[in-house]
Amino acid sequence: MSYTLLSEQPRIARRTHRCIWCWGLIKPGESYTDERSVCDGGFQRHRWHPECRVAMLAEAAAEGGLIEWTPGQERPVAAREAPLL
Repeated sequence: MSYTLLSEQPRIARRTHRCIWCWGLIKPGESYTDERSVCDGGFQRHRWHPECRVAMLAEAAAEGGLIEWTPGQERPVAAREAPLL
């Protein structure tokens, strides 16, 4: 598999998108990462919840590099949503 990251930018949603990791909604006003890349010669554009992007990067690091997955993974609890102890 060949992969090239073209750009990765934090954004605030102006309309509803779907997170490529959890397939959940990114609603207007929420932060997300807009990623543009090329994988095996095909252009890709993905949008991520911040915590989903962190989860994917952690899984990729644990596997030693690039990983493949199917959208619909469990969405991690964001720090702002975690209960206070």
